[in-house]
Amino acid sequence: MGEKRLYIFDFDGTISYTGDDIATSLNVVRKKYGLLPLETDEVLKYVGYGARFLIENVLTVPGVSVDEILLAYKEAYFDHCTDTSIPYPGLSGTLSLLTKRGDTVSLFTNKPLKITEKTLAFFGIRDVFTSVYCPENLAKRKPDPEGIRRCMEDAGIPPERTVMVGDSKADIDAGRAAGVKTCGCLYGMGERQKLIDAGPDFLIEDIKDIANIEI
Repeated sequence: MGEKRLYIFDFDGTISYTGDDIATSLNVVRKKYGLLPLETDEVLKYVGYGARFLIENVLTVPGVSVDEILLAYKEAYFDHCTDTSIPYPGLSGTLSLLTKRGDTVSLFTNKPLKITEKTLAFFGIRDVFTSVYCPENLAKRKPDPEGIRRCMEDAGIPPERTVMVGDSKADIDAGRAAGVKTCGCLYGMGERQKLIDAGPDFLIEDIKDIANIEI
């Protein structure tokens, strides 16, 4: 099988479609502040760069700090993060295949840590990931490559045997900055053309295809 490889996965739009639960949570907070709800498609334009980025773009309220709104959003999202979110078809089998052949899988996401851990446990796949990095256990979030470097250190696998897998430009930019291969997930929540324009090394239409890329 050759040398072991490290696959670092993004969360939203990569291992699961989470858009409806994100929009629901956001709209709970918008209602709290007297704002009209937003459609999921509008919310998804700002997903991928973290909860603060999302709030700064779609939920600012005069006289209310971003930190206060962000806290309310995280509380709402913790309550609703497993309402409709499920793993993409084929995810469990793909993760099993990768680990059975000796490869390592890790997670690097801009999703809040408590919500990430709750959702992974709900999916029953938390123990598959050797490392899980979120904004709360890193100094910087994507597109900064810190999380990728930490995953490689934990796994003891070098950049040339590592691939960052995600559905947004932030994932591709982070992977390129870390000197690893990048794989864009065209089935995900990110804007398809923006992902293509980001220039990943590989593009896949199905999560199951990740096991077949050459790194």
